[in-house]
Amino acid sequence: MYPNQESPQNKSRIVVHPPDDLPYKVVAGYLDNSRKGLQSLQDAIDRLDYDFVAVYSHRMKGSGGAYGFPQLTEIAASMEDAARARNGDAMRNGAAALDGHLKSIELVEAGEGFRM
Repeated sequence: MYPNQESPQNKSRIVVHPPDDLPYKVVAGYLDNSRKGLQSLQDAIDRLDYDFVAVYSHRMKGSGGAYGFPQLTEIAASMEDAARARNGDAMRNGAAALDGHLKSIELVEAGEGFRM
């Protein structure tokens, strides 16, 4: 398990607390922008725009961990590799994994715990 992440009882949900050095609103904004950016990423994959996917994934790889989302970094790294290898199937699989991961994240403020 990564720092600032808890293992929820419902395995389809990942509870994440923002890193201590970042305000909740900043991390929430990053998460929201990441979710909104999925359509642009999917459009690029549909066009087989490998350069766009490589750059987008590279940026997400670099920022994911800094904002408290190390699994996002791992998914983005595999997508970047897929784009550089010009592997459309692997990019699509990565986008699906990214979408599922982003949908499963529940960001909670410090001091908040699990909600039932």
